[in-house]
Order: sequence, then C-alpha cells, then structure tokens
Amino acid sequence: MTKSISKTSLYNIQMLRAFAAILVIMHHTLPHYHAMGGSLAWVNTISTWGFAGVDVFFVISGFIMAYTTFNKERTFLNAKIFFKHRLFRIYLGYWPFFLVMLLGLYISNPNKLLSLDILNSFFLTNDNMFQLVLPVSWSLSYELYFYFLFLFTFLFSVKHLYFFISIFVLLLFTYLFIFSNGNNHFFYSPFLLEFFAGVLLYMYKKYLMKLWILPIALFLMFFAYNYGIIHETKNGLYRILTFGSGAISIVLIALILETKKIYVAHRYFISLGDASYTLYLSHLIILQLFWMTGLRQLFTTNTNIFIPLLGFLFILFICIFFSLFYYQKIEKPLYKKAITFKN
Repeated sequence: MTKSISKTSLYNIQMLRAFAAILVIMHHTLPHYHAMGGSLAWVNTISTWGFAGVDVFFVISGFIMAYTTFNKERTFLNAKIFFKHRLFRIYLGYWPFFLVMLLGLYISNPNKLLSLDILNSFFLTNDNMFQLVLPVSWSLSYELYFYFLFLFTFLFSVKHLYFFISIFVLLLFTYLFIFSNGNNHFFYSPFLLEFFAGVLLYMYKKYLMKLWILPIALFLMFFAYNYGIIHETKNGLYRILTFGSGAISIVLIALILETKKIYVAHRYFISLGDASYTLYLSHLIILQLFWMTGLRQLFTTNTNIFIPLLGFLFILFICIFFSLFYYQKIEKPLYKKAITFKN
C-alpha cells in the first residue's frame, strides 16, 4: 500500500520552487551574459528556455492550494481565512519590490513611467508585462485569479470536488482546443490548466505515488520539454501541452521520489525554496543594479569565455544570498505578524 504524502513535509516541492526561480533568473540574465561577451552553449540553451520555470510554479501552486485546504472543513470562515492568507502572502511579498522598482525608474528613467500602468501594477490587475512596473508580476495576476476561483471549492465537499474539478478541467481544455484560435484571454487562460493540473495531482496522488509511474513520468518530461524546445511553443495552449506537461511531470517525479524515499531534498535547497518568492521578485532589480553600477563591465570581455560566466554566476550568487537574507529577516516575520494580527 502506498504511503500518503506527509503533512509535515514537501521537501522536494520546495526544492522545485528554488529550481524554477533560478531558471527564470537565468532567462532574464541571458541578455547581460551576452553583453559581457558570453557564448557558452549550455548557458544559452538553459537560459533561453528558463521562462518554463513559471509553468512549474503554477503547477506547484495548484498542488499546494489543494494540499493545504482539502483537509479543512468546507465553511465560509475557512474560505475567508484561506483568501486572506493568500492575499497577505502575495501583496506583502510583492509591494516592497514594486515600490523599490518604481523609485528606481523615477530616478533613472522617469519617461519610462509614462508608458506603464502604475495603478494596476500596484494591485496586480494587469497581466501585460510590458505595462508593469515589475514585469515578472504578470504571473501574480494569474495566481490571484486562481485563488479567487479556488474559493468556490469551499462550496463543495471534497468528495464532490473530484467530479467537479475534473469536469471543469475537461471543459476548459475542450474550449481552448476547439474555440480559442490561439487567443489567450485572461479569464479562461490556458495557464489555468496548469494550476488545476496541480490540484488534480494532489487529488489523485494515492494512485500516482507508484514506483512504476516514475519512468513514465521521466519519459513524458523529456519528451514534452524536447518537443517544446524544438517547436518553440512559447505561448498559448501549445505551451501548456509542452512546457506545462513537462512541469506536471517534474512535480510528479519530485513527489514520487520523496514518497518512496529515493531522494529527499537537502535542507539548503529547502531554505532556498522558502525564499523563492523573494528570489523571483527581486532579481530584476538586482540585474538593473548590476548594470547601472558598472559591475557588468568588470566581467565584459571578448577574449575569455570564463569571465562572462563568472559574471553570470556572480549574479546568481547575489540573487540567492539576498533572497535568503531578506526572507528570514523581513518577508517571513512580516507575513507571520500579518496573519496573526487580531482586529
């Protein structure tokens, strides 16, 4: 009989959060790497497709929402607590970096602010990255929308959710496949499939935590990512069918490895996973400082392939170091105070 996933640990999921955040950082660091004269093929390949880390985040988000709520009584109070905690988690982590980026743009490039949607950037009600103060926050708009939709799960018993969520995913996929015509509408975005795929992973985990499923998941992961890269499926439903399927597979692999005690992430990866939200939000600011302070010039050369690589690794190190410090000293204490505050 397969053991259930522990309610006290999801260590490999935390590791995947760190992995996903680092992929996104590599993707956004690539232009700086090229500007420094870097040209290593493995850096180019991984970084070019590093945006797929967002798909991993979305699948994990769906899994965690089910993991933390499906054992709760289906009451209005629990729904209210769930949504309040999610709002605190999103906005208290986001607003400090939004304000820092806004101030930085005001000082360094005030004309840029004229083309940005500052108010909707602040409230995360615009998903167009080209109009946002902090471009990576487009994904947070989808997170908030998913949390809103997830509120409705509290109207039903968990037993009924097995039917309703499965039907919802099937209907959404059918609509997107037949009627979307490549258009990516926010309210019925293909990204919803990744969130709810994570929910389904949790719902059916007792059937999926089998050792024989591991090689199948590995094959699907490699096939999905390989197909997505070859055919450059960066947008729409085809992104979800490729990079989304790869993300679902890699989350499933992580869960099986931990459940079967084949591999459990080291505490350093877990700590970085805890700080992954800060890592995701802060790295664009750090990249801007890396360029504006002239540090990038120290690693710029056309004669040595290793110096730009050192610059690339230096950025990753600074992002990781800052995130670990900020999470422990500011983000974590602030969130704990917010959710325990009594009116």
